Amino acid sequence: MSAPVAAGRRTLSPSAAAGPGVSSDAMSASGSGGAGSGGAARCATPQTSRHRTGMAWTGLGLAVAMLLTLALGGPLRAPAALAFACFGPGAAVLAHLRVRDPVVAWTLALLVSVCGYTTTATALAWSGWWHPRATAVVAGVLVAAAAAAALARPHPNGVPRPAHRPGGDPRGSAAHGAVLAAAVVLWLIALARTDLSGVGMFGLAATVFPTFFVAVALCAAGFTVALTRRSRPRWAPAAYLVLLILIIHGTVPLLLDQPQYAWTYKHLGVVEYIRATGTVGLPDDIYQQWPGLFAAAAQLTELAGVPGAVLADWSAVFFNFADALVLFAIARTLGGGRRVAYLTTFGFVCVNWVEEDYLSPQALAFLLSLGALLVLLRWLRPDGCPRRVRLTALAGFLAISAVATLTHQLSPYLLLAQVSALAVLRRLRPWWTPLPLGAIVLAYLVPRYNLVAGGFDLFDGFDIFANAAGNAGAWGSVGQAFSAIVVRLLALSVWGLTAAAVWRARHRLGDVLVPATLAATPFSLLLAQSYGGEAIYRVFLFSAPWCVYLISVVLVAPALAGTPTATGTATAAPHGDRPGNRRRAVTAVALGVVLTLAALATVQGRHGQLMVDRRTTAEVAAAGHLYTEAATGATIALATPNFPSRPTADYPRFNQGLPVGEPDLVIGAELRDTNLGPEQLPAIEGYLEGFGGTTSYLVVSDAMRRQAEYFGYLPDGALDRLEATLQTAPRWSVWYRNDEVTIYQLTG
Repeated sequence: MSAPVAAGRRTLSPSAAAGPGVSSDAMSASGSGGAGSGGAARCATPQTSRHRTGMAWTGLGLAVAMLLTLALGGPLRAPAALAFACFGPGAAVLAHLRVRDPVVAWTLALLVSVCGYTTTATALAWSGWWHPRATAVVAGVLVAAAAAAALARPHPNGVPRPAHRPGGDPRGSAAHGAVLAAAVVLWLIALARTDLSGVGMFGLAATVFPTFFVAVALCAAGFTVALTRRSRPRWAPAAYLVLLILIIHGTVPLLLDQPQYAWTYKHLGVVEYIRATGTVGLPDDIYQQWPGLFAAAAQLTELAGVPGAVLADWSAVFFNFADALVLFAIARTLGGGRRVAYLTTFGFVCVNWVEEDYLSPQALAFLLSLGALLVLLRWLRPDGCPRRVRLTALAGFLAISAVATLTHQLSPYLLLAQVSALAVLRRLRPWWTPLPLGAIVLAYLVPRYNLVAGGFDLFDGFDIFANAAGNAGAWGSVGQAFSAIVVRLLALSVWGLTAAAVWRARHRLGDVLVPATLAATPFSLLLAQSYGGEAIYRVFLFSAPWCVYLISVVLVAPALAGTPTATGTATAAPHGDRPGNRRRAVTAVALGVVLTLAALATVQGRHGQLMVDRRTTAEVAAAGHLYTEAATGATIALATPNFPSRPTADYPRFNQGLPVGEPDLVIGAELRDTNLGPEQLPAIEGYLEGFGGTTSYLVVSDAMRRQAEYFGYLPDGALDRLEATLQTAPRWSVWYRNDEVTIYQLTG
């Protein structure tokens, strides 16, 4: 172990400084030491009175704002409802608790609020007593009272506040402000000059105005400089992080009239069903059997006074901000200081190409899984915490895990695998923590087992390569192949650099054992199933945060801080050491380039198939008309699976007996690569009538043509030939038509 942290800072012993994931060498190399302090300091040191007072005022202010806007309405109603849902109850609770690190305290406030909000909404839907406004009033009064009680109670002085750290050279602040302003202006120019109506095979990157790329590069370069310069303003890295999230995840919502992705609308339909009926009473609907996200979204839309489409548009921005906060707190807990925490968070945003953060159960479950692991890593490690603190943390860990369990079918099992691996390695206490967690997830699954086993494959066999193959099959176009190659190279690069980091730290493997275990454990999913072809995407998603942390703490942060040593840590370069300064400059330039390329690869991975994913007003109008006016008990089928299906509360009236989705001709009827025409008509009619509906509808749209072209589902012109056949067939008639969608009805 290295000597104590550099002069002028509080001296820490290696055991106290290292935290659960990295040695004190890496901490001293990576910037501000002591962020992830361990043992008794982490568990017993009280939060300063200033932080707890800030929590109390936040809870009180958000409660009052929510109650006033709920009563009076106005444009602030939606932001007040969202802010209260995210931080109101948690801030009131944390005002009564002692948490040393303010970042961790605010992260816990977010987790407490989101878990409480989701649990309350789910309980209302389960009970059938759906009164969100009355519940919100009661919650607002209770939060205000708890916050006021915290303000009235005298607080201990706690630890002394650290000496004021200068905010950096004013010229540096002005320079970073100018870079951020330039990036914002370039992004806005790109938004104004981009038209997505003609987006093609290569997606957003080939259509967006070129200033978009310059804005991304400025974010990455400015962030790198902010981490490299010792006199950096403390706000600069966070500002670049915020702007990057907005650019990557806010561009498409600002350019499209409707939320993207066809599958988003199935989720909106469940949200609308809960709002309309106040229940989740359909036993054969798998979404209603895991209702956490849907109930919370239904409650929020009602309190905010906005349609569910607004939440769908901005859910990726919200979840990425929330994930960033939790991941920042995790990195500080693992150790390495603010530099490593920022590198981990910014890097994860750059490499997370998996589209899990739309309005979906997995988005919320992933956030809660990170939150549960934060609690485990901070208070359930083998060293230090008093029994009372440990039991409180265990209860919180199980509570967060329980909310994740009622939200998503898969994520709790990945969490259980990660926790079990840490228990086997004796890196958590009590060692039996996986047992109550396993009891929770299994107790929730058992009553729903027949639903899951009947409609989905629980185990696809122990074929790792088949389970890791993805869900695209053969590449059907140059655009699809390009996007697939880009994200595969990105994923392999992340995993390869992680392996290099672990190898470099092999002589001090115990220091990186925890994050390395958490990064490797998700691969166990490939032993069991393909998850509909999406298992490999979930593996990357759940391993990426820990991979990026390992890369940051072992490879990047030491090189930015000084001269790397043989063990992978660094020693600070003496003042005026030109070779050391030159190496740091080269590392900084390389880091900026790598972050830029990773962010652009993520943009390609997320929006490379935008020609398929984008939805239009005409499509959404056709879907709304179909699911409102079609005959009850009908079978609704699609030419290809690319339509905003089930967008209304009436969706249970159709396709009864199908757990998820609508039947289609390409996959369901197995007519892929078929030049659809009169010779296929008897097979199509028999396929639709086999579902036993009162009548049958078949949807054909321009978006389906784009999907068939992009994925190579059908020969060119096959859907045109199908439509020509249906228009002359005696048993078929046009039921609805607009500029982009035609709906045919099978009669007779």
